[in-house]
Amino acid sequence: MEKITLGRYAQLTQDLAFKRVFASEEDKDLLVAMLNTFLECKLAHPIENVDIKNPYIPGQTPTDRDAVLDIHCQDAEGNRFITEMQILPQKHFIQRAIFYSGTSIASSGKKGIAWDFNFPNHYSLNFLDFDMDFGPDCNGVVQYISQRNDENLNVRYNYLNLAFVVLPRFRKGVNECESFGDQLIYSLRHAHEFEEKPAHFKSDLLDRLYTRAEFANFTSMEYDQYLARFMGKNDRYAQLAYAEERGEARGRAEGRSEGRAEGREELFSLLESGVSLTEAKQKFGLL
Repeated sequence: MEKITLGRYAQLTQDLAFKRVFASEEDKDLLVAMLNTFLECKLAHPIENVDIKNPYIPGQTPTDRDAVLDIHCQDAEGNRFITEMQILPQKHFIQRAIFYSGTSIASSGKKGIAWDFNFPNHYSLNFLDFDMDFGPDCNGVVQYISQRNDENLNVRYNYLNLAFVVLPRFRKGVNECESFGDQLIYSLRHAHEFEEKPAHFKSDLLDRLYTRAEFANFTSMEYDQYLARFMGKNDRYAQLAYAEERGEARGRAEGRSEGRAEGREELFSLLESGVSLTEAKQKFGLL
């Protein structure tokens, strides 16, 4: 077997590394700073501290779907925040984010007849390692979705706010990153390529980010888990490429141009349905 050589830092778009950096009780300031940076325009005032909650939210009934979040936390006022890192594209990712938010909202309800449905505000911050169509002229790196009144768009309801940071749209070079937000996005995308933190990333928070992302600070179990997921991610990318080729070939044979997209959607449907890697390989002729 070919030996896999990793650099000094973990790839922060990988869920284990992302959670190791931002869901740490010792360095909650990193999570707070990230939430404040990308949700600033949606918050009444900056978040000062958060309590990190269990990311597993069971369904309300035995037949309801459970939710397993990357990071789930709440501030002193009870407002809840979901933070997700998504590597592979999903056809209905906006709906997925709304569903997870709804699951968190349902879990925040108080039992008993006296509760009046005044649940805390919920915020969903999603980092996407792929591009996605948000509609005409919605081309910015950060996309916000909120509840507004159709008759007066200035009237906004803060019960649920969603933010999507589309990482591939961020094209600044390392020396062009001046703000903390720019440096944070650049680190999410490129930290694993470095042997040293960029010299002008001088924030104490970023110092701690790179320290937590350094493999030298991983336990043996964390490193083994990271490596297993790293290999699994590459396996899924190989499946995706094969599905696209297969769909494209089928489309050519049938005189259609949409075969590649169909192959991609077929694979996404399989992965979203919980099919194992072995079953997916069998489906696409890889076994």
